[in-house]
Amino acid sequence: MTLFTPAILKAEGEPKKDTTRPKINASTISNNKVEVTKLQLVHLVDSLLDLQTIEEREIELISYYNSILVSKEADLAMVKFGQLPATNFYDDFDESTVFNITPDTEFPESQIIKIESDSLGIYHHPKIGPVNSKFGWRDGRMHKGIDINLHKGDPIVAAFDGMVRIAHVKGAYGNVVIIRHYNGLETVYAHLSKIKVKPGQVVLAGQLIGLGGNTGRSSGPHLHFEVRFKGQALNPSSIISFTENKTLNDSIIIKKSRYGICAYPSNATLHTIERGDTWYEVAKRYGLSMKELCVLNGTDKRYYLKIGQKLRVH
Repeated sequence: MTLFTPAILKAEGEPKKDTTRPKINASTISNNKVEVTKLQLVHLVDSLLDLQTIEEREIELISYYNSILVSKEADLAMVKFGQLPATNFYDDFDESTVFNITPDTEFPESQIIKIESDSLGIYHHPKIGPVNSKFGWRDGRMHKGIDINLHKGDPIVAAFDGMVRIAHVKGAYGNVVIIRHYNGLETVYAHLSKIKVKPGQVVLAGQLIGLGGNTGRSSGPHLHFEVRFKGQALNPSSIISFTENKTLNDSIIIKKSRYGICAYPSNATLHTIERGDTWYEVAKRYGLSMKELCVLNGTDKRYYLKIGQKLRVH
């Protein structure tokens, strides 16, 4: 099948979309095999909606494309990991319990998890904006995610391809969406004003899942974003750059340490000191003891750390 793209006409130097009817024989489409991406199909449907009038054959065409979109999303779940994602990491797909936390003792000493690839998809930043609060202890309570500033109603999108496990009100999270991804990670999007997805729905990275808000235990509009593995909270900043809005590497190491479960890029050799970093915090981030960190850098913890300084971590 030959895909169509509306012609671009030029008038007085400005591009103008051609709203004349595409010449397509809709009756023969079903006999052809379509090899297109979801984004291409969306553009095709959009082009039909730009027509000045839509006749019955175009409505049939839209219905046909929609059936392809639905079947392709269903195939996405089936082809990758069966009907449910990450069945090699989880016994079930609980749509009511927020998290079942796997004990540290049941984790291997370390394991590598791929987070971006042709089959897993590419990361998409859930909401670009300044970070208000980092992962770690805050006001005597463990803050298990990253808070990103926003305005109520700002669009929030899925970080990775996956399947929605929870999409409703959950206590302090307020309106929350939790997505299970095909590599075993789960991402959490909390304090939403509106939820735009349903449990069991397959979503793609960059797809709208909700609108930013101030629901639950929240002091102002922001996105509370978490990354978890088998229920254990991981530091999102050890996986994602919130200044460059991209992953730090296409795979991470999840490691069991004296501080609990930690994660960091599999290619990490150096850590750049940021505001608030201490010897303890850096060591904890990479699953090292402070002594091990000091030995790697040929110094001791009395040495004053400076913003921008690089510490060897492996």
